[in-house]
Amino acid sequence: MKSDIEALYAKGKRLTPDAYELAEGAEISPSVLERLGQSESPIISREDIERLLVAEEKIPVQAVVARAEAFKPAAKEYSPNFRILQRSGGAGRSACKGNIEDFVAHFRNRFERIADVLKMRASEHPIVSTAKLKDMDGAKARIVAMVREKRITKKGNLLLVVEDEEGEAKVVITRGTEGFRASQRLLLDDVVAFDGRLSQELFIADSITWPDIALARQQKRTEEDIAIAYLSDLHFGSKKFLEREFSRFVSWLNGAEGNEGLASKIKYIIIAGDVVDGIGIYPEQEKELAVKDIYKQYELFDAAMEGIPDYITVMVAPGNHDAVRRAEPQPCIPEEMMKSRVVRLENPSSVLIEGIRHLVYHGTSLDSIISGISGLSYSKPEEAMAELLKRRHLSPIYGNNLIVPQPLDAMVIDEEPDIVHMGHVHKNGYMHYRGSLLVNSGTFQDRTDFQIKNGHVPTPGVVPVLETKTGRLSQISFIGGE
Repeated sequence: MKSDIEALYAKGKRLTPDAYELAEGAEISPSVLERLGQSESPIISREDIERLLVAEEKIPVQAVVARAEAFKPAAKEYSPNFRILQRSGGAGRSACKGNIEDFVAHFRNRFERIADVLKMRASEHPIVSTAKLKDMDGAKARIVAMVREKRITKKGNLLLVVEDEEGEAKVVITRGTEGFRASQRLLLDDVVAFDGRLSQELFIADSITWPDIALARQQKRTEEDIAIAYLSDLHFGSKKFLEREFSRFVSWLNGAEGNEGLASKIKYIIIAGDVVDGIGIYPEQEKELAVKDIYKQYELFDAAMEGIPDYITVMVAPGNHDAVRRAEPQPCIPEEMMKSRVVRLENPSSVLIEGIRHLVYHGTSLDSIISGISGLSYSKPEEAMAELLKRRHLSPIYGNNLIVPQPLDAMVIDEEPDIVHMGHVHKNGYMHYRGSLLVNSGTFQDRTDFQIKNGHVPTPGVVPVLETKTGRLSQISFIGGE
């Protein structure tokens, strides 16, 4: 870049300070350089460079945020009321070294905690360990175990090898039964309960019970008439970042994009990861980057946050594109990276907001769940989210997602959440599942070449907004318009 600037200087051109700053962080093609050198004015401004770069889709330009002078936000009258209930341990506070003993302790902790949930479920049969099945003399029993192997036999039955802390057992689920139909959603490493009886060293199971969450739960409401906006996958620094649409969202928060009544209620914004596009996340990513400096990517995000009213609390968790380790759980985005006035969360995190328990997770494991269970798809991410709740674990399939084998498995869902917020798949979706509201918040990145190749159709620029007093969820689109 220094040689490019010197080439312009040699032609008698001079850059304003902000133009120089922009030129240092942008990739300027020979054609743009030539046009700058041919300009009539000897002074090159930031706007001159931006105009030419935007034409080539080289940088995301932050549009001006509009503010309505007469806008009187109702949420400004309330003080923030939130508490981080559980951090994931992502900052590395444990003495994990990644050896075999750490993995054993990690999986034992996962098994014990999910098994405790299952042991609380009503059962007509006694719960016994795999080692004591032989003492049941063929009587009905329930075992709680982790699935280690699964295959279909020659007769079309399902044969499982399961294990608990005392041993292992072979479980057969007969084709055509209700248990067999339910077993089609069984995944390796699932911790479930099997009801059945031992027959010639095989446990013949009639039914399967997942840990799941309780049925009889009502959606939490608040006395205060406020609202929460859910965002994820912003991807600042990408050529595909929708800067105009995101600026419209910020302008809406300031009462300048219509629907002022709902905008005035926004008290919290939760961002579930992938704040920036990152560096070296996938092969040849640099071709799709407008900004190739990770610090400058976060500077773009920080600048955007300056437009958000100061009475709104912004909470930010990392994702797989952010400047943290890839393995989960992930620590907070470092302060030296993200310097704006936000509450930094780990991934995952449990947060109590106005008495409503939120489980915030970027959602990287949605890829493996969608590919692992027939009938799931990227078009309905909320259904995959429900499968994670059903298992009481955010990343149930070992090996598909990198993990840090800490003594306490941070991906286990101990407490039943009121709201589960994820992203990652760039597709808006929501559903009510057993009293929990599941929200996937889409993206502010246009469709990428990778998504086109894989048939993914994102829903960019659409923000879910929950009114906590009524429980109403709205999907506000910032695509289109003037």
